[in-house]
Amino acid sequence: MAVMIDVQHSLQTYISDMLALEEHIRVPLTAQMKDEDLPNYPSAEVLLRRLTDLNYTHIQSLKAALQAGGGHEAHAIKTAVTNIEGWFASAIDKVRKTKIAKALRDDYTALSLCCVSYSMLLTTANAYEAPEVAELARRHLSDYAEIIMEIGVAMPDVVLRDLQETGAPVSDATAEQTRMQIETAWRISAAAAHSGSITGTIESDAAINRGASGTYPTV
Repeated sequence: MAVMIDVQHSLQTYISDMLALEEHIRVPLTAQMKDEDLPNYPSAEVLLRRLTDLNYTHIQSLKAALQAGGGHEAHAIKTAVTNIEGWFASAIDKVRKTKIAKALRDDYTALSLCCVSYSMLLTTANAYEAPEVAELARRHLSDYAEIIMEIGVAMPDVVLRDLQETGAPVSDATAEQTRMQIETAWRISAAAAHSGSITGTIESDAAINRGASGTYPTV
């Protein structure tokens, strides 16, 4: 026998969880913006400033959505998802001398978690025919998806700067070479994913690698 779901309560729970997640992310972002080394990484500083602004906007939008629906904020340790983010926040906040590249790596990980969580909220809102919540989830998902891509593009320059700071004999040309390889990997993967969902799977680098090696990892 099917159980009747309280649609409004279900949506408010999702929104509450997303608010807790966004608020956890704010902790390491605040610490990173205060890092004395950040001005030496202009591309990272611009990205982190935008990300911090987006995070603040998301928090305010989620709070407004909760209030509009009569919901309440989640406790800080309500879910496993927010526990994970709490770990990120605690670890990054305590290690003040963490290099900028590693901070961006952790941001990338946290934003990926946000994106899949917003995808879940978007699906739920569409299924429950709640267009305002769906639009909020879509907008926040798009914001972070764009930042994730930009972190990927900026990462070679940031890592190279870290390596140069250690005195490693590395060439400036390495950053552009690596960036092109990263972008190619994403393009091939995106093409394979879209083609597989519409007209059948195309041959990608991953498929070639799997065919060439019996130990190549599969998903």
